[in-house]
Amino acid sequence: MTSNKTTYLFDINPQTPAIMSIEPGAEVRLEVRGAFDDIEDIAAVPVPFTPACDGHPLAPITGPIRVVGAEVGDSVAIEVLEITAFGEGRNAIVRDFGMLAKEFPEPKIIQCPIRDGKAWFGNRVPIDLEPNLGTISTMPPAGYKPSYAGAYGGDFDQKSAGQAGSRLHLPVLVPGALVFFGDPHAVISDGIISGTGVECSVALRARIALNKRKRVERPIIETKDTVEIVGWGPSVEAASEDCARGAVDYVAANTTLSREEAYMLLGIIGELRVGTSPRPTMAARLVVPRAPLRAAGYDG
Repeated sequence: MTSNKTTYLFDINPQTPAIMSIEPGAEVRLEVRGAFDDIEDIAAVPVPFTPACDGHPLAPITGPIRVVGAEVGDSVAIEVLEITAFGEGRNAIVRDFGMLAKEFPEPKIIQCPIRDGKAWFGNRVPIDLEPNLGTISTMPPAGYKPSYAGAYGGDFDQKSAGQAGSRLHLPVLVPGALVFFGDPHAVISDGIISGTGVECSVALRARIALNKRKRVERPIIETKDTVEIVGWGPSVEAASEDCARGAVDYVAANTTLSREEAYMLLGIIGELRVGTSPRPTMAARLVVPRAPLRAAGYDG
């Protein structure tokens, strides 16, 4: 199924009309618009995470998509089959946002045209494309608060999520799951020190499967070679601790290892990555290679 309909983050809640209803396992083709697509003047963008930013036309999303038969306690598996960046990519310094917000207080935007398999920073520095989605989410029961991460996913800016070939497992928290996508990038780093990547629009082809009575407690990202467990919290330390605990619980539950053994093994093979730039809810992930997990009895 195909849809290009978009709305804005501040509009999304369980009562938002779905742009489509799909059977489990169906493929969807969507256009997901860039965060700055409707921004004419970057200096006019309010400080993120303040009341002034509520209702501002920032970060359009595509969705929600209702999954027929999805009930609370199920989970969805969202597989990105194809993602193609297009249009005029842009990178920006947003007011009072990013690691060094006090050192770079003036908003600034720079064009990053997408052509020839590259994003051209300032139209002169070529960067290989690695398109992804910063926001993939099911609907929280209380509605979605813009740019926040949680068990549902949300705007967690994890580099490997939303890349072609990735599969993201999320809990169903309201009937129908109400899946939505947003915040696409042509390329982005882990950590995102300045606050933004190459923001652009993407054409997305994805498959949304439903796992009945198979709850997950947090986002789990699968790639060809890794399993990545996401955590969140009010600080980098809290998010890191949450994803570490989640990873230990996940590995202990899905291998022959005890919880103590899982903790020890992950201390050897797990790579901690911080995804989001500074914000009230930080997100991080532990990247775990599949091969040692298989040796410990993991069956995927």
